[in-house]
Amino acid sequence: MNKLIALLEYLSDVVGYVGPPMELLGKLTHYVLKLITGAIGKISTIFGYIAAPLPFLAGVIIFYEIVMRKFFNSPTLWVSETTAMLCGICYLLGGALTMKNDGHVRVDIIYSRFGKRGKSILDCFNFCFIALYLVVMLRVIWPYMVQSIKLNEHSWTAWNPMVWPMKVILFFGFCLVALQAISKLIQDLYMAITGRPL
Repeated sequence: MNKLIALLEYLSDVVGYVGPPMELLGKLTHYVLKLITGAIGKISTIFGYIAAPLPFLAGVIIFYEIVMRKFFNSPTLWVSETTAMLCGICYLLGGALTMKNDGHVRVDIIYSRFGKRGKSILDCFNFCFIALYLVVMLRVIWPYMVQSIKLNEHSWTAWNPMVWPMKVILFFGFCLVALQAISKLIQDLYMAITGRPL
């Protein structure tokens, strides 16, 4: 403990901070946690914005299929699977941004009656269930993804596109949600302990 206080006093001198060493530790902790949660939030936002236009692209492709089928009697082989993949990618990459923006569905009958600190405590409790779900999903997806890459898996339909990229995106999407869940836990714990937002 004495070494920690000595280190904090040294850091205080370096940055020109005047005050108790433990207060400096609190400020450093706040800064580091804010940096971590901010970086995770930016990653979630980037991939969420990448995924956002994909349903519109799927709509354009479906419109193309309708025109080709009805007016030119020339249906496509690739539209059905492509639209399913585009919407799936949107769903998988958008989950983390939805969590960041607190957009996932919850039962508000009890939750809405609490203040910010009470909601944070409930969210910390909910994290246990989210973490269990994410661990199970990632553990199940990983071997299927690896096997799919090794076999260069295809869908075996008339169009026969590669399937392994979707399994990679599936795993990556759950990793993004896990990162954002950890970021939310950090924010909720901070609020629960200090009573202030991070």
